[in-house]
Amino acid sequence: MPLTYRIDRQARIVVISGDYADAEGWRTMLSAVANDPAYRRGFNFLRDLRNAEHPVSAEAVVGIVTVVRKFWNVLGVARAAIVTRPGTVDYPAVVAQALASDEHIALQAFPSYDEAVAWLQAAPSTGKRARE
Repeated sequence: MPLTYRIDRQARIVVISGDYADAEGWRTMLSAVANDPAYRRGFNFLRDLRNAEHPVSAEAVVGIVTVVRKFWNVLGVARAAIVTRPGTVDYPAVVAQALASDEHIALQAFPSYDEAVAWLQAAPSTGKRARE
């Protein structure tokens, strides 16, 4: 299943769902967001992996983070959260969080949807741009 998204303008969050995807799937979806008239710079992103079933490799995560880094400044993203299944370690999410930190991307993984939303709506990110 390809990545899909919905924009919650009131909460200023783009919720991304669907199974795990490769870098090209992310490029396609982020391009669609960039061209969506409902999107505004400064929105947060929430990747919901609770129903995803086919994890990607660490190599694929590196490619995905490269795509996200390229779109981060274009979209003016404030923060991004990954919601994983409670009680499990989602290794692709752990790798993504580590790589994002190195790229100055405000991304955190959470076992709870509510925790992720609370973090997204907390104080704004440091305002640092992703490394280009």
